[in-house]
Amino acid sequence: MRPALHLALLCTLVPAWATTLEKLSVDEMVQKSTAIVRGRSLGSATTQRGSLIYTVYRLQVSQVLKGSLTPGATTEVYVPGGIYGGFRQSFAGSPTLNPGTDYVVFLWTSPRGTTQVIGLGQGVFDVKLSSSGEPVLSRGPLEADMVDGTGRSVNDQGLKLTLDRLQQRVRALLPRREVR
Repeated sequence: MRPALHLALLCTLVPAWATTLEKLSVDEMVQKSTAIVRGRSLGSATTQRGSLIYTVYRLQVSQVLKGSLTPGATTEVYVPGGIYGGFRQSFAGSPTLNPGTDYVVFLWTSPRGTTQVIGLGQGVFDVKLSSSGEPVLSRGPLEADMVDGTGRSVNDQGLKLTLDRLQQRVRALLPRREVR
C-alpha cells in the first residue's frame, strides 16, 4: 500500500475531537455557574471516564464569590483533555491551570458531582495585582471555534476586568442568598 493511503486509513481510525464553544459574557457565566471562586492551583492528575481523558486540577479556595464552597477548602476541577495510559486527547479551548498560580474560576457541578469550568477557558482568569494593589482578572483569546447565541461564528478577544467589577456583577445578577 502507498504511504498516503496508509495515512488516510489511519486518520479514519482516530476519533476527531472538534470543539465549538458558545461565547459567553461575564453575566452569562455568573448566572450559569454553581460556584465562582478565587484559588491557587495545587497541581493536577489525569483520569479516564469512558472514552474521555480529563485533567483533574486541585484548587485551594481563598475566596468564594458564589456558591457553597468555603475559603480554605480544596476542590477538584475536571477539564477535558490530557495524557493518560499513553494516550493524549486535546480539546480546543481547554484551560491549563499552572501550579502555584492564582485564578478566579467559574465552576459548574453536575448532578453526579463532577465539577467543571463554565465555557472551558472562558471561565478561567489569571489574577494579578495592578500597580495600586487591586486584583485584576484576565484571560487571553481562546484558540477555539466560537459562535454567538444564534450560531454565527465570532472571534474571542480575551477579557480583562477587576475583581471588584466582577463582585459588582455577581451582586447585581444573583439573589442575595447566592452571593458570598
